[in-house]
Amino acid sequence: MNILLVDDSPDARLLLHKILRGAGYRDTHSASSAHDAFKCLDLEHDGAGAKAIDLIVMDVRMPETDGIEACRRIKAVEALRDIPIIMITVRSQPEVLQEAFDAGATDYIKKPFEEVELLARVKAALKLKKEIDARKNWEQELTKTISELDMALHDMTALQQLIPVCPTCKKASADQVSQAALESYIQAHPNAKFHYTVCSSCSITKE
Repeated sequence: MNILLVDDSPDARLLLHKILRGAGYRDTHSASSAHDAFKCLDLEHDGAGAKAIDLIVMDVRMPETDGIEACRRIKAVEALRDIPIIMITVRSQPEVLQEAFDAGATDYIKKPFEEVELLARVKAALKLKKEIDARKNWEQELTKTISELDMALHDMTALQQLIPVCPTCKKASADQVSQAALESYIQAHPNAKFHYTVCSSCSITKE
């Protein structure tokens, strides 16, 4: 899974890369500022051309735009909203943490961090991302199935209206079927499977 590391310190980024890759997380990318992270996530185009990022690990203290503001701006984009963000901070005051969580952060790690703690929190965040992706895929499949059922119901209703049935004997009256309505239905459903038989007019034309 793809992890984006955002920290203005080259040493910090190098350490994070080393720990994560040593634990098997090979697809790690880095950004030296919030601006670079925004470019990677294609924030300018609402994430349309963003790399497939599954987790963001971001330092709180960065020049120009800090991690909390960057988190807030990322979470404001619908296409990026489900990416978990772990904040790294040297400060653990309740108000700072509250501000980070209010901005949309998933978790935080205090500097200097322990390798075991970092990997545990990364593993938990990536598990959360997998569950979110699975739920979204399920919702998409469900929406597709409901749409197909609605179309099938609509077609069934259309066919029921095409074929007159006697309310007493429950028999269909083929001679009362609207030829124009039936032909319109056939034209509107080119992929439908009908029982084909060559009509007398087409038979004469072929001869």
